[in-house]
Amino acid sequence: MDKEELIAQYLTKKLSQEAQKEFDHLMVTDPQFKKEVTFQEDLRTVIQKEENEIIKSQLQDFETEEHSNFSFKNWFVAASVAILLGLSGAWYFNNSIDTEKLYTENFKPYRNIVQPIVRGETKTDLKTKAFTAYETKNYTKALKLFDQILKVNTDETIAFYKANVLLELDKTNDAISIFEKNLKTPDSLDDKNNWYLALAYLKLNNIKKTKAILGKLKTTSTYRNKNVKQLLKKLD
Repeated sequence: MDKEELIAQYLTKKLSQEAQKEFDHLMVTDPQFKKEVTFQEDLRTVIQKEENEIIKSQLQDFETEEHSNFSFKNWFVAASVAILLGLSGAWYFNNSIDTEKLYTENFKPYRNIVQPIVRGETKTDLKTKAFTAYETKNYTKALKLFDQILKVNTDETIAFYKANVLLELDKTNDAISIFEKNLKTPDSLDDKNNWYLALAYLKLNNIKKTKAILGKLKTTSTYRNKNVKQLLKKLD
């Protein structure tokens, strides 16, 4: 994750556990990064104060004044507020969209279509164990078993399910790496990889990449077409 995105997520209190570790490390090892964080925090404080004090008072004035009496002073204040809002940067835009809520509303681990689990059966092969753990939401165990399978044989489908597990375990960047690697080799899961990749970037509060992937998915696939359109609309 780039530094600007880390700062944006920090300011909106949406850092994942792994992103928080990266942020804390940079705060200790990168003086320029720490300086930028401090600047953005100070700027946010100023803007919030201006919004609370100036906008509120001016709107009250505007409500009581006739349009024809709109003064130069009021115009100047309104312009100043607009400039302050423009200076707020990425964090202000992201703060207006609850990406965490949108992620929760849209994310659901992809269903098991590889190794159907039948009640009463006692198969003990590795793949059955892995998907049994997956279906019962024992994601830590599922991750270990998927890793064992992938050590023996590279399988993009198993990797796809592993990436779903990583999202559940809040290892979002690792999940992104898998989805992006899978997309370099076209297969029947491409639309699914793109959907979950978009959600992974949404979880990281990277709205720009999320919209780019969803836009591509909208024009190249009918997979979750309704969800894709709705999510794009909410991100605009």
